Amino acid sequence: MINEGREKILRTFGKSEKDTRLFFHSGATEGIITIARSFAEEARLKGKDLLICCSKIDHPAATSLNEIYLGPHVKFLELKRGSQLFYDQNENYRLLLDKKENNPDLMILVNYLWIHNETGHVSPLSELSELKKIPDLFVHVDCVQAPGKIPDWRNLSHGDAWTFSGHKFGALKGVGFTLFRSEMPFHALMTGGGQQTGFRAGTESPQGVHSVALALSDLENTDVEKLMSLRSKLILHFEQELKGVGEVISEEASKMNANTIYFFLYKLSSDVSLALFDLHGVMISAGSACQSGAAKSSEVLIHLQKGNSAKNGLRLSFGFSFDETELDRLITQLNPIFNKLRSH
Repeated sequence: MINEGREKILRTFGKSEKDTRLFFHSGATEGIITIARSFAEEARLKGKDLLICCSKIDHPAATSLNEIYLGPHVKFLELKRGSQLFYDQNENYRLLLDKKENNPDLMILVNYLWIHNETGHVSPLSELSELKKIPDLFVHVDCVQAPGKIPDWRNLSHGDAWTFSGHKFGALKGVGFTLFRSEMPFHALMTGGGQQTGFRAGTESPQGVHSVALALSDLENTDVEKLMSLRSKLILHFEQELKGVGEVISEEASKMNANTIYFFLYKLSSDVSLALFDLHGVMISAGSACQSGAAKSSEVLIHLQKGNSAKNGLRLSFGFSFDETELDRLITQLNPIFNKLRSH
């Protein structure tokens, strides 16, 4: 099962064992931390400094790396994003080039969020070409929201390492994988056993790996363009119905994934509005929530200068089989919610 799963993954992304390494783990959090610690160890062994870079609205595993002690040689830099949430590539290139020129031996690790997990904004991998001109700069791509949700999700043409979580595209929870270029330095986070020798010790989950292979096979039948069209129709409905009571955070379809709508209400915090949607049979998620269930400010809305509504973020997502019938049913369920919001 594990060997067949490896073959399926490599084949799906057009990679081979000759130029690409692959290891399984528990998901994005472990994948991100593994890559960070690996580079920290590589820099330590070479007697160099390491600069780890991510934006404030990346995956929490990336934004919290500065809370982990990785050694006195490890520093951190915040990547800039523009007013529309996309990376400010020119400014980031300038900042990183300046760091490298002031420290020629500096190693740089950039965490790049391909598709934002709250909003669905897509940052094209092609934009990494300029950053990769800087020597000793490596890019880890967070691909968690990519499979089946953008047309070119299988094209890992830029970057050095790519991390996925299985449950985000239909596999079991608790299994993920990272692909990385064979020439990229790597030091395992977990050592000891003989499993996945040199990459990750610890017992693998054959069922989990097999579920990844099955899910990737299912995605071959997913019509991403159709999903994007349905999302566009739903966006128009949201924009019309939310006038005066809230806003949708969106861009043109080519800059968004196919199944996520991120919005907020002016007067209701997310914990209150979630209950309202739930009472009408619509299950959505808060844009940002702490473990207690109380509303927590969203870094996304703060970045967009929507601070007064920072605790009101909401996210609606739909599955890969979403169709016109489900769209009509969802709109029917949403209408009384919007009516109630406008009446108050």
